[in-house]
Amino acid sequence: MPGEAIGTAAAGPADAQRYMALVAAATDRLMAADDPAAMIDSLFALIRDEMRLDVFFHFRRDGDAVRLETSGGLTRAERHAAADLDIGPSACGQAMRERRVLHLTDIQTSGEAQTAFVRSLGVDVYLCMPLLHGDEVLGTLGFGRRAARPFDEDERRLLLLLCHYAALAQHRLRIEEALRHGLDTQARLLAELNHRVRNALQVAIGLVSHEGREAQDPGTRGALMRAAERLQVLASAHRPLYATADPGLVDLPALFGDVIAQLRGHEAALPITVDSPVAVPIERAVAAALLLDALMAEGAGVPRIAFAVRGVPGNEMLRIAFQAIGWGRIVDLVDRNRLVGRLCHQLRATLTSEGDGCLILVMPHDGGTYGTRPSAP
Repeated sequence: MPGEAIGTAAAGPADAQRYMALVAAATDRLMAADDPAAMIDSLFALIRDEMRLDVFFHFRRDGDAVRLETSGGLTRAERHAAADLDIGPSACGQAMRERRVLHLTDIQTSGEAQTAFVRSLGVDVYLCMPLLHGDEVLGTLGFGRRAARPFDEDERRLLLLLCHYAALAQHRLRIEEALRHGLDTQARLLAELNHRVRNALQVAIGLVSHEGREAQDPGTRGALMRAAERLQVLASAHRPLYATADPGLVDLPALFGDVIAQLRGHEAALPITVDSPVAVPIERAVAAALLLDALMAEGAGVPRIAFAVRGVPGNEMLRIAFQAIGWGRIVDLVDRNRLVGRLCHQLRATLTSEGDGCLILVMPHDGGTYGTRPSAP
């Protein structure tokens, strides 16, 4: 329909071709815009000479309030006056209320109240169009001429078409703004939740540790201290230190480094190598950290850890190699340790060995969802 409207309205083939080129260029600018004011400024710059326009006004509606979003062809004083304009009795206010296009001519001799402001600017012809998206009025877009003939039918149709595209683009920008606000709110809530969970775990760690220190029976004392250690691993997964671009994800290599530092001391932590960023949901990070804690309890020393993501998009596997003397010998831990077995089942992970000094943990990794997707090998 837009193409047909321009094609039939234009006075001749040359005008139709020129107008269609103008529509194409304007559409590209409107659809690519990321700022409402800059979007209309760009549109005015594009069509100003072709349409012989002297001024324009874009009033934006936010709830019950209407404000000047942007304007063109005005002095600084005139822009300030436009910003302070009572939109209600003006032509733009009427266009919004009645949801129709107003084409006003002979303004300099009319004396009508609704055109008082544009008349003070020397405008003699004014075309004001409501910006509509469905039943919603987003604002108005008005174009004025000081010393030119009224807008003919071709020009009115062209400007109305561009107005429709501008309304669509403005609606898109509002939706994107609302989505960004929602994501920001979600991120803040998740950060607060992580903070509260970590604080609660720290209280639990303190209580269990105290009971462990006070226990008279060595077996009970050891069990309680081991429970406190595992609670500390859980708390580590909620630390803001491991925040990624997505607040729901955890940097797994950084978490592993912190767990090892807690268990064996910072000076004992050996390098962790990563071939690409590895970020996983917090529930998977917790399970992986607890599994590391269980492996560290059995391993003879602190291992070097190498992370690698392998496979094709949609079917990637995360391979974690633990390299230290004796680590290959604990490959049967999944069969003789109930906790390790449950954690491997939760992670859908398998343990294999490559000799005495290397233990391999392999589990699915949805790189496209949970982290940066590496190129397939």
